[in-house]
Amino acid sequence: MDYTHILVAARLAQADLKTADEALEASPDFPMRLVLMRHLLVAIANVADLEVSVRNLYQKHPDLSGTIGPHRKALDFAKYLRNICVGHLNLGLAAKAVEWRPELNKLLREDEPPALALAAFMVLETAINTYVVDEVHRFFESETDLMYPPDLQRFHDFLGQTVHASLRFVERLANVAINEGKLADYDATWPDLALKAGQTDFQFLTKGRR
Repeated sequence: MDYTHILVAARLAQADLKTADEALEASPDFPMRLVLMRHLLVAIANVADLEVSVRNLYQKHPDLSGTIGPHRKALDFAKYLRNICVGHLNLGLAAKAVEWRPELNKLLREDEPPALALAAFMVLETAINTYVVDEVHRFFESETDLMYPPDLQRFHDFLGQTVHASLRFVERLANVAINEGKLADYDATWPDLALKAGQTDFQFLTKGRR
C-alpha cells in the first residue's frame, strides 16, 4: 500500500473540494459558478478513482466504507460526467448537445463569456441526460432541464451532498494514511529530509506510474 500516494491524493482532493465549494457558496456570477461546478465534478471523480484503489483498507477501517458507501452511485455519476464532458469531450456528446439544444447553433458562433458559459451549461445538461440505460436515467428520476429551477436545484443538491461526503471521506483517509504510513516527523528529521531533497532525480512520469 503506497500511503504517500494516498495521502497526497487525499489532500489534493480535500483542497480542491473545499476551496471550490466555499467559492460556490459565495454566489459568484453565472460563468464562474459553472467553472466551479465543473471543477467540483472533476474533484469528485478523482475521489471516485481514489476510493476504488483503497478498498483494501476497509476491513481495518470500516468507517471509511461507511462514509462513502452510500454515495458510490453519485461518485459514479460524477465520474461519468468528468469522462465525457468536463475532463474530456466525447464526440458523440458534442453532436447530441447540438441536437438537444438547437440554440447552440447560434451560441457557438459567439465568443463572449456569457454565451460561452451558456453553451457549456447546455453541454453539461446534455451529458447529464445521457446517463441512461434503456432510456431510464441511472441517477435521477426524470430527464433534466437545467433551465427549469427544480431540475437545477436537484443537480445542485446532488453536487453539494456528494462534495460534502467526499470531503468527509478524504479527510478521514488522510488521517489513516498519516498514521499507517508513519509519515516522517519533519521538525525532528528535517536535516536528513533536506539532504534527500537535494539528491532528487526528476524523471518523466508515464501514465499510471506512482
